[in-house]
Amino acid sequence: MQYILCVVYLIFSLSGMTFMKLGSMAENMKAILVPVVNLRITPLSLVGYLCYGISFLMYTVIITKFDLGYISPILTGISNIGILLIAFFVFKEHFTMASAIGAVLIIAGVMIMNFK
Repeated sequence: MQYILCVVYLIFSLSGMTFMKLGSMAENMKAILVPVVNLRITPLSLVGYLCYGISFLMYTVIITKFDLGYISPILTGISNIGILLIAFFVFKEHFTMASAIGAVLIIAGVMIMNFK
């Protein structure tokens, strides 16, 4: 059950970031503009804020059920790789050699941390 919480957390976290970005890019949607930081708040970005808020609450539950030094780096690493993939496939952002090396190092680090 604890690992299911982690998967659901990752889904909400990644979808939150994705919807926030989609919402900020949606030029044909009605938006509220926050002038000081030049932030456009659209219905899509509101969905993203909601998802990200839920992921934050789930994270607070998760860190009480696992060792913090164990779970935090693992979830952060998986989240970073997930965002890298979303950036490439959804937003058509560039994937550089440095990104690939970083992703491999993250995976290696997570594997090393899990050796008993």
